[in-house]
Amino acid sequence: MVFEKAMLTLAQTEKNTVTKVIAVLLLLAMAVQIIKPLGLPGLKRRADFWKIAVIAFAAWTIALVINETF
Repeated sequence: MVFEKAMLTLAQTEKNTVTKVIAVLLLLAMAVQIIKPLGLPGLKRRADFWKIAVIAFAAWTIALVINETF
């Protein structure tokens, strides 16, 4: 019983860590895009930072869905 609770707590911590890492990395990418554009296809202008936000939302949603199913 104690082992199962510990494993569940560890799994929940790992799930939260993944979504936090995704959020931090994509927020940093958005900040860099505003300061100096990344130059990737579709991200040539500073105003294109919203595209990173859309990607961030999609990645975050997928991570949450995957975490809820396991």
